[in-house]
Amino acid sequence: MENKSTDKKLIIGIIFMIAGGLLLLETFGITQLPFLDYIFSWKTLLIVIGAVLLATKEKATAGYILIGLGIVFWLQEILNVSNALDIAIPSVLIGVGILVITRRGGYNRHRTSSKISSADPKDFIDEVSIFGGGTKIIQSKNFKGGYMIAIFGGSEFSFKEAEVSKEGCAIDVFTMFGGSKLIVPDNWVVKSEIISIFGGVNDKRAIRPDDNESADVLYLKGVVVFGGIEIKSF
Repeated sequence: MENKSTDKKLIIGIIFMIAGGLLLLETFGITQLPFLDYIFSWKTLLIVIGAVLLATKEKATAGYILIGLGIVFWLQEILNVSNALDIAIPSVLIGVGILVITRRGGYNRHRTSSKISSADPKDFIDEVSIFGGGTKIIQSKNFKGGYMIAIFGGSEFSFKEAEVSKEGCAIDVFTMFGGSKLIVPDNWVVKSEIISIFGGVNDKRAIRPDDNESADVLYLKGVVVFGGIEIKSF
């Protein structure tokens, strides 16, 4: 974990050094770079942030999404398209298709806090909700996590009868224009590492358990765009 953090800081530091050097060259008239307007743009910033996130596998999904958004907005300007949705909607559909295909049967590839030698489908969720949803009851006594994809829809998941695996428990989330509700046991600690863009994670439990070494911890990872994740205990 320390090495990953160091690598990430190194990448960010190099990016800032290059940006500062280019600005100095431009300021002192040493060079005239016509592409600086393209480099110092919020669209490029999305791509750069996404590339940095790709350096950490836990946030790779968020990285791909930010890079995709940056490319979409640049295509809008380059192709002189008046409405970004004309490019964004087809791109999202293609991206969702790739996401669903690449995560098909992805139990063994799921990342938790430790390596998983074997995977029982009952110990995972693999849910895709598009323009709809439903209610799922998870009863696994060795729950390890899984995937939740919600686009213009969402589902309700009840974990009241589930127990967190000792090997770790993490759910990879992708939500766009939708949302999901998680009903968890009172003693579960929920830690969110989700990147939110016009959305977020809302823990509505009146009493939240203390975070300690013996606590059952559920990690939420991924991206929420124009949507949300709601956490309750009832």
